Amino acid sequence: MAMTKHVLSSFLLFSVSANAQVSFKISNDISPVLSKVIKDFPNHFSNIKGDVLEEDPQITNYACLLNIKDMPPGIITQYGSEKDDEYSWSNVLLQTENYAEAKKKFHVFYSEIKKTSAIINGSGDYTEPDENKKFCSVLFNVEPDKAITKNIVVDLSMQYEMSEWKITISLYQMKDEAEIHQSK
Repeated sequence: MAMTKHVLSSFLLFSVSANAQVSFKISNDISPVLSKVIKDFPNHFSNIKGDVLEEDPQITNYACLLNIKDMPPGIITQYGSEKDDEYSWSNVLLQTENYAEAKKKFHVFYSEIKKTSAIINGSGDYTEPDENKKFCSVLFNVEPDKAITKNIVVDLSMQYEMSEWKITISLYQMKDEAEIHQSK
């Protein structure tokens, strides 16, 4: 009986230890923040929108109250007035002069975004950055759970600007072909 308790105790200790190690290995700080951003999109980001950072007649930029660990804060942009109902969110993930570092991190960020539960499986085919093209983008479709989240995409982009490589993640609503033609 004592041997059974000892074996059972050892097994439980091993299980808890193994689970803690697995959780640590799959830690992903982008995915939980991105999930919350996606969830608040139908509310015009009202739960995560902070103070006004910049305002002009065409756009208003707000601080984002959610932060990705070790990254600069994100920005919520409102286009036109509140009645225009057009918003986006973006967050710079990396700025570096080193192309090799940017390329490596682009793939890491891509893998982390793919783990987000709201991303439609199979969307967001990886595109290898090319130093000569100066721009690379991968679009991920968001699982539509309401009509308002129709055509929502997560855009991971890497571009060369002002002598450095910049990787940005953005969330916005793409207009489909019919909507584009109706608005013209």
